[in-house]
Formats: sequence, C-alpha cells, structure tokens
Amino acid sequence: MRLFCAVLLSLSMVSATFAAEPKVGPKLRLNLQVLVPVDAEGQAGTPRIGEELPEEAQALVIERVGALRYEPATRDGAPVPSELSLSVPFTAQNIDGTVHYTVGEATAAPIIKQIPNYPVEAIRDGAAAALVVRVEVAAEPGPDRVKAEVVASEFASRRASRYKRQFEQAAIQSLSACCRLVETIDGQPLGRVEYVAISYSTTFNRERVDAEALKASHAGEVVDLPAGLRRAKVVESPDAPKAPAG
Repeated sequence: MRLFCAVLLSLSMVSATFAAEPKVGPKLRLNLQVLVPVDAEGQAGTPRIGEELPEEAQALVIERVGALRYEPATRDGAPVPSELSLSVPFTAQNIDGTVHYTVGEATAAPIIKQIPNYPVEAIRDGAAAALVVRVEVAAEPGPDRVKAEVVASEFASRRASRYKRQFEQAAIQSLSACCRLVETIDGQPLGRVEYVAISYSTTFNRERVDAEALKASHAGEVVDLPAGLRRAKVVESPDAPKAPAG
C-alpha cells in the first residue's frame, strides 16, 4: 500500500539538527491483515501481509506470526488445508530520527477493523456516538468485494447527532479495506456477513453510548461458514515473544 509506505517514510525523515534533543513523534497504529497457510497437519506456511511494509517491519510481523501454532481447519470433521486471516496490531513511531516498530498479539479475525478517525469537530463539542456497521464480504476478490453500511447509530449528548455524517464516514472508512486477502478452506474462498460495533468516546465525555448493547439490538443475521467447514484455530506457543510495552 503506497500511502502506508509514504507515511512510514515521513516518520523516518526527521531533521538531524534535532539529534541533540530527543524527539518522539506520534504513533501510527494499524491492525494488519495477515493470511497464514495452515496445512492439514496444522503446520504453517509463509504468511502474506495485506499492507506493504518496510523489510524490517515485515520481518518482525512474520516472526511474531511464526511463533504461533495452529489447529487445522476441517471439512466434515476431517482436517484440511486452509488460509487463515489474522488481525495483528502494529505500531510505528519515530524516536530520535529512527522508526521503531511494535507488533502485538495476533488473533484470528476474518474482518479487520482499523481504529476509526474521531471527527475533530465532534471531539471539541464533547460528542460521543456508537454505530453498527453491516459488512458484507464476497467470497471472490475484486474491487467491490467489501460492502459496508451503517444500520444503526446512537449519540450523546443531544448535540452529537449533528455529526452523524462525519461519524458514519469515519466508521465505514475504518472497515473499507478490511479484507484485502481472501480466506480459504480446502481451496474454497470464503465470504462473510457480519455486524461490527464502532464507538466514539474520550475520557472527557460525560455521556457514553454502549456500542455492544446497540449491536445486540440491531444486528441481523450473520453469514459465516458454509455447512461442514470449520476455520483453523490459533494456539499461542509457550515460546511466543511478548509484545513490547507501548
């Protein structure tokens, strides 16, 4: 992803004139989609990452994912090969002119949710919100593979509803690139329909909205796997490295 690489490059380009005084830049936070081939014996192959990363960052992600072990997927109870989608928290931060990367704990997740941008005007106004987004992912790859629409929303305070359009745009954007890589089980591409709750609040909000309660009251039918199929499972190895603090 060219934009992502450009952001990392900008993080690294800090003037050497500031070297004497430590400079700490803002953190870039992402949830990476990593697709891991898992054979019928539970052995993992070389993972693919949904974003273009610098070599150093890519090596760290692969090392983190490589420390995991897996239970294989099954078809009608029999183990089969698959490609499992993982969500891997990732941060990049410029410290004294050098970009430092942190890779968090990977979890199996067909739909990868990014941290949504909080509309600046809404923050200033102390507006909080919760939204439920219906995400439909087609089984086959393509430019229109992911469709996302807001199906429910709730706001606090009374004035917060004036930012409805901004909240909705940010929520959909956080899910628009959720599934660049296609999961498979026994060679069969997988689609999905899921309802995702997204909340907006800060420590300064006096009122908050319960996003999970909103989701429970508005979510429709979830379409997961075809009959007889079961995804591979992640089992963390006792030797898996722990993510650095921060």
